[in-house]
Amino acid sequence: RYCIFVDDMNMPLREVYFAQPPIEILRQWMDHGGWYNRQLYQFANIIDVMFIGAMAPPGGGRQPVTNRFLRHFNHIAFPEMSDVSLKLVFGSIFVAHLDAFFPAQLKTIVDPLCEASLGVYNACLQTLLPTPAKSHYTFNLRDLAKIFQGVMMADPKKIGEDEAMLVRLWSHETMRIFRDRLTDAPDREWFDNLQATLITDKFKKDWNKIKLTERCMFGDYMVPGADPRLYGEVGDLAVLRKTMESYLEDYNAQTNKPMKLVLFLDAIEHVSKI
Repeated sequence: RYCIFVDDMNMPLREVYFAQPPIEILRQWMDHGGWYNRQLYQFANIIDVMFIGAMAPPGGGRQPVTNRFLRHFNHIAFPEMSDVSLKLVFGSIFVAHLDAFFPAQLKTIVDPLCEASLGVYNACLQTLLPTPAKSHYTFNLRDLAKIFQGVMMADPKKIGEDEAMLVRLWSHETMRIFRDRLTDAPDREWFDNLQATLITDKFKKDWNKIKLTERCMFGDYMVPGADPRLYGEVGDLAVLRKTMESYLEDYNAQTNKPMKLVLFLDAIEHVSKI
């Protein structure tokens, strides 16, 4: 049997009288088993097909769906995990990582980092709602997990007991995961203000004072050919530019289609986060 998965099934906009043409096309198969071929004037029966749909509750660009369509499905729903449970899960993982690789002094940052991560995640869920123009504004627990995954990628020797560097690393990961999805300046400005507020409230630090460079970047590419490649902070943007240009020169020397690129800072930051 052929399975067809329809994601964001309640995303189609409703018309003036609440019809949703994409939904009605799917419902025609569910009600009648196929569609009419309007060229041959024959009904085409579609057999051995099963539909699986996924959708979130209405709101933020997601529409209510007619029960005439939903009655064909077996419904499976699950509640969101509470913040207490999420903090317990990710906090336990992060504490185990710190115990294994970092000095004991850094354990005091576990609670602030968990609370700040949950603050970013919940704020994005509540404010950055998906719309037809911004349908990719969807966030889930995978994004929250990526924050901790990125923080735990850092080389312990480079961080040492520097709590401020760990905060900068957290900032880099949240920007890479959430801010880079944002499509317009007002949304990015909102996220920057949110991040600065959380750093002040949770970490008790001033972002403008602990930020060392114009762009806060981390990566494992600063030492070409290194093995292993160590994930650490980029402290000198001039050195970063030269390193990226050397990578570009090496690529152009090995290919038949060289890229003549001007690596300005925005482009370098984009490549860095990839």
